[in-house]
Formats: sequence, structure tokens, C-alpha cells
Amino acid sequence: MIKMKVVSVGDGALNADDGLVILFGKEVSERLKEVSVIQEFEQIDQYGVKKGMQLTIDDQHYQVAYVGNLVESNLETVHHTVLDFNTVPDEPRSNAIYLEPQKFPIIHAGSQITIGE
Repeated sequence: MIKMKVVSVGDGALNADDGLVILFGKEVSERLKEVSVIQEFEQIDQYGVKKGMQLTIDDQHYQVAYVGNLVESNLETVHHTVLDFNTVPDEPRSNAIYLEPQKFPIIHAGSQITIGE
């Protein structure tokens, strides 16, 4: 299981029209903070995220539809991934976790994000 707490939400971070939430750890540039959701890990049993796992943001529940091949290493090294609330395309992003349903979440400082079985 991975458990994260949202520390801050950049002014340009949440745009339901693009369907993306960019997550980064606290050690990131000011420019990236403006367009990202900054999080800190509270619990990490494993960095591996797999199709079929559950992702929860507060009381909003999603199922992992696809995991890009860079997600695990990016989470481990720079605490980064992209939550993508769009349909998985023919050429998906290598740094993204695609989620179903395609309903954009409500996220705020203090939100809890968990990924697990």
C-alpha cells in the first residue's frame, strides 16, 4: 500500500478539462509547485502499482486501468506520477496512472491518497 497526504495544491494544478493531476514530492521547483499537487508519503509498503488496484482520494474511489512503465521508478526516486482521468489512449503516457471512472476528483491540502489492493 502507498499512502500519501496532500501538502499543497498549486494554483494551476487542477484543471478538469485536461483530466490530469500531477503529483510531486516536496523537493520540487517553485515553477512545478504552481502546476502540481505536492504530497508526502505517509506509508509505503511497495512502490509497485498494478492494473486493477484501487486508488482512493479521500472518499472518492477509482480503479487503476493502466500503469505506465516509469511510474514505479518515478515514485521511488522523485515522488512523482500523473493521475490521468482520461480514457487510456493507444499510446499512453509512461509516467501516468490511468484511472476509472473518468471523473475528475476534488483534492485539497490535507487530502489522503491511497493506492492498494
